[in-house]
This record gives sequence, C-alpha cells and structure tokens, in this order.
Amino acid sequence: MKEKLKNAWLKVGKFLLWALLAALCCFLTYMVFVHRKLIIAAIKGEKLPEPKDGSRCPWYRKKK
Repeated sequence: MKEKLKNAWLKVGKFLLWALLAALCCFLTYMVFVHRKLIIAAIKGEKLPEPKDGSRCPWYRKKK
C-alpha cells in the first residue's frame, strides 16, 4: 500500500513540475514578445523606442 501511494505522489509531483515548466516557458515567451523592440534596441545600443499610449506593458505606458 505504501509503495502505491509513494508512486502516486511521484507521478503527481512530476506532473506539477512539467506544468510549472510549461507555464514558465509560456510566460517567458510572452514577455520577450511584448518587449522585443526594447530587447533589440538594447542589444544594438540604440536609443530606446518611445512608448505608445496603447502599449501592452503597463510599466512602459505614458502616465496621464
């Protein structure tokens, strides 16, 4: 009985680990997509692009 319970918890733990890794990959992909212009400008050493009013990133929006 203990062996079955231990195996069940190992399967749950593996599933949670893979779900966490998938969520992390999705989050990183989204953040790179949203900030791609900033990343490219920073790599090239250019001036950072001006923010738009409808920017997706709330920290990059102009304050009213």
